[in-house]
Amino acid sequence: MKHPSALAVFTRAPILGRAKTRLIPLLGREGASRLQAALLDDTLRKVRGFRRLVTCYLYYCGGKPAARARHSLRYRRQYGRGLGERLENAFRKLCKRHEGVIVIGADSPLLPRAQLRLALKELRSVDAVLGPCPDGGYYLIALRRVTPGLLKGVRWGSRFAFADTLRGLVRAGFSCSVLESCGDIDRPADFARLCRALRRHRRARRLAPAVWRFCQAWSAEASRERKRSTRRPPLPRPRRKPPLGRG
Repeated sequence: MKHPSALAVFTRAPILGRAKTRLIPLLGREGASRLQAALLDDTLRKVRGFRRLVTCYLYYCGGKPAARARHSLRYRRQYGRGLGERLENAFRKLCKRHEGVIVIGADSPLLPRAQLRLALKELRSVDAVLGPCPDGGYYLIALRRVTPGLLKGVRWGSRFAFADTLRGLVRAGFSCSVLESCGDIDRPADFARLCRALRRHRRARRLAPAVWRFCQAWSAEASRERKRSTRRPPLPRPRRKPPLGRG
């Protein structure tokens, strides 16, 4: 007999120099690592609210996250040569034990809890659920079953990832539901939009309190750095000319 559905977070540990590498030019290695830790904290906080409905997992790579991030989750290490293989391996194991499996990343801090509830509801009547991102990727994939090679050929990290995955699901005969779009944080422009949303909307700050604290600290430090760089250096004192007849 299978257990109720599972909700798994797929993420990379916030290791210096390996986390959020596309944001390192903007945030620095330490800043990118701190942002990854904040994203993970907010995601796990969201997932924790579903513990009574589903079994919660954290699938990690690059090292086990710090103990402070643990919220009664079952920890599993990702294994496989690429993201598609790692996802398929996780789905294969979890689908044997659970009626349905939802996998999300930690890169969509403004993902509403309502979207996760809707994914759980949709998964009772369809084989798969996808949650697209505006950049062509996706923040959520949910399956009731998995077939070999289901995610093979997906162009991960590109604007084709969602379309490739949906095409593969349809070819495999899966019925599929598509949720509303939600942004993720990969590039400097994404981070800038996120900071603006957090400054303007209280609801966004409630969804991502740890990321909001990071954005505040980073903005304050960036402002101090700009002030330091724009200060004019003191003018050199003019040399006194020796009196006539000397030197």
